[in-house]
Amino acid sequence: MREEILNLYENARKKGLKEYNSHKFSGKNPYLPALDTITAKESVVSEVYLGTMEIPIRKIKGTKTIGRASSFAPNFMPLLLRKTEFGSKWTNLCEAHLNEGIRDAIKVYEYLNWFYVEEGNKRVSVLKYYDAVLITADVTRIIPKYDPEDETIVIYYEFLEFYKKTKINYLWMSKKDGFNQLYTLLVRHKWIKRLSAFESIYYRFRKIYHDLGGNNLEITTADALVKYLEIYPEIESKGAEDVQKDLKNIWTELELLSNEEQVALEIDSDGVEKRSFLDGLTNFASTMKDIRIAFIHSKSSEKSVWTYGHEIGRLHLEDVFKGQIETKAFNDVPEDESAYEHIKKAADEGFDVIFTTSPTFINQTLKAAVEYRNIKFLNCSENFSSKNVRTYFGRFYEPNFLVGMIAGAMTKTNNLGYVVTYPIPEVISSINAFTLGARFVNPYASVQVKWVTNYKTDFSEETYDINRQLMDMGVDIISHQESSKSTSKLNNSGIYFVDEESQSERRNYLATPMWNWGEFYEKIVRNIMNGSYNRLSSTMGITDKAINYWWGMDTEVVDIFYSQSSIPYSLCESVEFMKMMIMQGEYHPFRGPLIDQKGNEKLAPRKTLHPSDILTMNWFVDGVLGSIPSINALEKNHPLLELMSVKKRY
Repeated sequence: MREEILNLYENARKKGLKEYNSHKFSGKNPYLPALDTITAKESVVSEVYLGTMEIPIRKIKGTKTIGRASSFAPNFMPLLLRKTEFGSKWTNLCEAHLNEGIRDAIKVYEYLNWFYVEEGNKRVSVLKYYDAVLITADVTRIIPKYDPEDETIVIYYEFLEFYKKTKINYLWMSKKDGFNQLYTLLVRHKWIKRLSAFESIYYRFRKIYHDLGGNNLEITTADALVKYLEIYPEIESKGAEDVQKDLKNIWTELELLSNEEQVALEIDSDGVEKRSFLDGLTNFASTMKDIRIAFIHSKSSEKSVWTYGHEIGRLHLEDVFKGQIETKAFNDVPEDESAYEHIKKAADEGFDVIFTTSPTFINQTLKAAVEYRNIKFLNCSENFSSKNVRTYFGRFYEPNFLVGMIAGAMTKTNNLGYVVTYPIPEVISSINAFTLGARFVNPYASVQVKWVTNYKTDFSEETYDINRQLMDMGVDIISHQESSKSTSKLNNSGIYFVDEESQSERRNYLATPMWNWGEFYEKIVRNIMNGSYNRLSSTMGITDKAINYWWGMDTEVVDIFYSQSSIPYSLCESVEFMKMMIMQGEYHPFRGPLIDQKGNEKLAPRKTLHPSDILTMNWFVDGVLGSIPSINALEKNHPLLELMSVKKRY
């Protein structure tokens, strides 16, 4: 028996030497990382004793002090010769483990969700040799100083909030907001009350994921699990073969999550055939079969101005392509997991193209897309990327900048109001652009932001009270959230005067930003019909990437409508000039210097804000009076907020 133990030590040392040489030849530290060399006293906020608990052995990364580090390779296997005091103690521990098990708790420090051993390094080494899963440990947490510029620390603070609610320490997310998403899933599927069941799900998924090569992707197992659960939430009732099949179906999506460079943001329609060219062709679609196009809406056009706008776009298609296409609208589709059945129904009915017009349908659309690969799926959302579903949206901040110019020029009090519902990046960027437009012509203008809290499409009663509040604050022009309606039905949004003295609203609208979905749908359908849809942007070498359409005023997908009878001619000319400048790329609404509400410089002079920063905007520019509400989407039980709301950063 003793000889066998000695041989085990030699085998463990061989593994250690192999790991040592591998790290040394690649220029990496060939020993265990030491926590004392990683953290500096000035970077630590506090130390918190967590008590005695079981911790995952695979999460033990190194040792506490540098003095113990050189005895082990990075995989915790021994490096010293067997005939040393170290070797003797290691073999004695190994024998004890085989005979009665290692029961004494080790002492560790947790830093950034990794564990570093102060007492018990050899116990960890022995258990790692035997591929043990858990070990009992006395844990002290070292909390680093918060740094909003350090993504790892931002994620760690999100982990701290997650741990406070769940006590889960065996997983890690590599993306910001990942722990918030996971917590939402835990509550939604009632695992928050069955954490042992979720732990079982996690480790079963981890084995399948790693067997397929998941350890080669630049994401964690938890990242992959969250993506999987968003598409296939019924994992508990599935066997290993079904989970493996699902994973293979969405593997390209996991690769995309692993490599953000695989995302192509189409900011103009240069890759889309121009209408004038296609209109010049004779017998354009004579050799093609009719195309059947489905639109999946969360509401009907009677209930929602958003759906109304997309329905105008669908009718535009029927008018432009008379006899060449067939369209059908599926209304009142629930914004939950059951949306998949409605999308699947459209697919089974033989539609060639399916547009899902709400961001809340993105995961159900993806689930259908990986099953019906011969159908083209597009989802109306921004800031979501998929290789199987193309997304589309408009740069709505562009017309909002022009509307802000009109408001800033027309105000008599320099106090403007902006009434909105959802605290999502698209709304925040619109508020900021509106404010920058107002200050472009009037540096004294400020914008009071008021949030509607009932989240109804028609919120006339609450906005009436909000308008009274704004008038009491000296506001004379109010902007309401954008309209999807045609210019002839301009009665729900845009900017209009209010009269403080008489406490009345003068609903003679000055201007409003507009959606023209028909322009987008026409361009996309033309490309599908002429066969260039799959070749889109091939000249740019990005056909293997996820494609997100994010078009602006130059494509006419978004525009501005204003009352020429109510606005001075010179102001109309200024607005048209700036519109042309924006459309030609000569001016950008988010052009530096940009200063936030706290006086911090967010963008240097003459720089332009990157699209990704606009798509994830979670701050207000100087001149906005008000704050972004810290809304827990789960508590509000609103699907759009749950999916897209700006989360509180800890």
